[in-house]
Amino acid sequence: MPRRFSFILAALLTLVLIPYFPGISCAEPGYSFDPALAPSSPDYSLPKSWAVLPEEPLPYPVDIFFVHPTTYNGDENWNQSLEGESADPKVRGVMKSQAGVFSTSACLYAPYYRQANLAVLGTSEESPARRSLDVAYSDVEAAFDAYMTFWNKGRPFILAGHSQGSEHLLHLLERRFGDAELRKKLVAAYIIGWSVTKDDLARYPFLKIAESPDQTGSIVSFNTQGPNPGYSIVREGAVGVNPLTMTITGEVADADQNLGAVFFPDKGVMEIPHYTGGQTVGGAFVIPTPSNIDDLDAMKIPEFYHPYDYTFFYR
Repeated sequence: MPRRFSFILAALLTLVLIPYFPGISCAEPGYSFDPALAPSSPDYSLPKSWAVLPEEPLPYPVDIFFVHPTTYNGDENWNQSLEGESADPKVRGVMKSQAGVFSTSACLYAPYYRQANLAVLGTSEESPARRSLDVAYSDVEAAFDAYMTFWNKGRPFILAGHSQGSEHLLHLLERRFGDAELRKKLVAAYIIGWSVTKDDLARYPFLKIAESPDQTGSIVSFNTQGPNPGYSIVREGAVGVNPLTMTITGEVADADQNLGAVFFPDKGVMEIPHYTGGQTVGGAFVIPTPSNIDDLDAMKIPEFYHPYDYTFFYR
């Protein structure tokens, strides 16, 4: 990614994420990334290293391993320290607005992790700061291993994430799910707010994109935007899934097929049935202008609906 373009991307996403996750500011550590200065790694055998763990007895026969998106942009470090992380209202908000989609169907396991700073997006691909993503991924992989060791016990599971969390889950799929026995337990992988490309699928032929609602063990990936977005995060060669039909054929899905969007304002919950239809175009899920566009706090870039990938299709 050219450096000038990456600075523009960081500025744009900061405009989006500041209102979406209150408390995020456009800050950058005042030193070059050094893995020796990374915060200490979490111990995933301890409950404090998890944003959510289910209570016993387990209420559902299926688990979900959920990895939250970027909520951190501070000048202390290129990776977020987990000291005091359990009090982070931004992560708690994500548990409600994103992971809550699965709250009535699966037992939720959601780790804290040393997420990469939002400021990483303002660095070149060659920058040492990009290695902070490797630190973050190492935590996600360690958390998944802990889940499999301590809690899975042969149960089927779902992988789900958003944005940075989905990027790490895609790497987890690529690096670990060549194991056929592990794939047998995978119900689905929701790689939302990140692209899965034709090149990804060619390099890792054991990865399959969802082509029908009843296809298990497959990947559901989409990025929501309008016909003419002010910015798009869709990667070249992306294969997008229609979240309303679970197909990749490009057909238009009517709003009647959308069981409902759910919004979480400062107080209460607002649900809008049949919120929007849409279709997959060029790897993106393209929708018409939302009926409540003026009420969408995170709308700072025209027709760029990245913060609402889960919200618009919550039901």
